[in-house]
Amino acid sequence: MKYCFGPVPSRRLGLSLGVDILPPKTCNLNCVYCELGDTKRYTCERNEYIPADYIRAELEEVLCSEKTAFDVLTFTASGEPTLHTGLGELLAFAKGHTDKPVAVITNSTLLSDSQVREELCHADILLPSLDSVVLDSFRRVNRPARCVDLKTILDGLIKLRKEFKGKIWLEVLFVRGINHGTDEIRKLKEVLKSIQPDKIQLGTVVRPPVETWANSLSRRQMEELREQLGEKAEVVVDYSHGIENGAQPIIEAEILDTLLRRPLSIEDLQEVLGLGAESVQEILNRMYRSGLIKTEAFNDKLFYLPGDRAGI
Repeated sequence: MKYCFGPVPSRRLGLSLGVDILPPKTCNLNCVYCELGDTKRYTCERNEYIPADYIRAELEEVLCSEKTAFDVLTFTASGEPTLHTGLGELLAFAKGHTDKPVAVITNSTLLSDSQVREELCHADILLPSLDSVVLDSFRRVNRPARCVDLKTILDGLIKLRKEFKGKIWLEVLFVRGINHGTDEIRKLKEVLKSIQPDKIQLGTVVRPPVETWANSLSRRQMEELREQLGEKAEVVVDYSHGIENGAQPIIEAEILDTLLRRPLSIEDLQEVLGLGAESVQEILNRMYRSGLIKTEAFNDKLFYLPGDRAGI
């Protein structure tokens, strides 16, 4: 599959069937925590970067397969999905071919565009991000293109809430030492009163980031932030693997296809493949020896990446 991937386990959505609608990595941010590497195409221009017909044909094939079991159909991208001008028609098509919720993950940068907001109204769940409302922290964490304006992002989120009838689950991702100070959180709380998300989902760095100095917050820090941000806030980080301290060819092809989108642990791959730990480890060992994949440790947990991927 070129555009659909998974289903993969998601911290926020359960078992998510992904639809990647952009070439890597097309975005208007270059976030320090991004697991996909540096932004290659830095742009705010909306375009049909991949023909919508190609994506729609593959999506139809996947959704018509009785073997495809998932909780949520998630439109994402190797970058920012709202940059694709076919997003609206693809969302409408998806809604007509599945009774499962359809979600969109977005960095919020184009929500000031009324056309983008109209297209997003086809979805059931929107997962916009807002890592900081303080300009200096926003620039340090998200490293926006010159065409991106923080005030415009905030205005877009407020307008989205007024127009979108589905669920809005706002993600805030914290990077140690940058965007979680007392003044930051006070200002964020003020802005959230206007955005009125249904959930405020708090994350931190849990996969190998593009910048090795981008570190995660501890469980205690995250719980303190949750308390400060109120009853809508929830921590969506799995701390069970030590984050607090700082057919074979077919299977191999599926693994590589999935790893191109995101680094995964052996536990993630077990769930994706429906295989036991011993079987998955045997396959991974063989792929590692042949150079198909490589490993990278982050916060005492081992992740697998494609072998030809640039080091993070």
